Amino acid sequence: MELGDTDGHGRYGMLDETSDGLVCHDCGRAFPSLGLHAWRGHGMTAAQYREAHGLQRSRGLVSSQLRQRIQTNAKARMTTPAGQAFAAARDPQRAQTARLSQPLTWTAAARASNRTARAGTGRYGTEVTCQNPACRAVFCPLHSARRRRFCSRSCASSYNRSYNRGYRGSISRSGSDDSSDPGATPR
Repeated sequence: MELGDTDGHGRYGMLDETSDGLVCHDCGRAFPSLGLHAWRGHGMTAAQYREAHGLQRSRGLVSSQLRQRIQTNAKARMTTPAGQAFAAARDPQRAQTARLSQPLTWTAAARASNRTARAGTGRYGTEVTCQNPACRAVFCPLHSARRRRFCSRSCASSYNRSYNRGYRGSISRSGSDDSSDPGATPR
């Protein structure tokens, strides 16, 4: 499906907004909070709704009127004594230090699902020496790049430029053979 193609009651990858709210692609009605409607009315999460209808993951599923009301309420709450006390007591550095001081606790189920989700990713486990004689760095390639011969693209590029210099030097700019090298082949 292409962006803007008809997708149910809406357009693929786009949200239509009316005075009542955002129009649902599935049922065609308008709601101020489309994520809440997708869950209650269609049994799908907001992420599933976005994926099914080609919306960006960062796209909010609330109408502009509701978003404005949420912002207004948040600003009003920060002017109350409780909001001012919260702002005064807020210490992001202390919160980060406290969070990092606690050990990570993983359940066995979380560890197992994390392992299966990351299967095939990560480092291969063997060290490889860069094939560029000027570099010769030792690196450990990723699983998806087992056959890597160079530590970086720039290293591979410099190796290829120096390796192919002898061949390209024997060819003139016009693409014809250079008379000084009878063994040279044209491009």
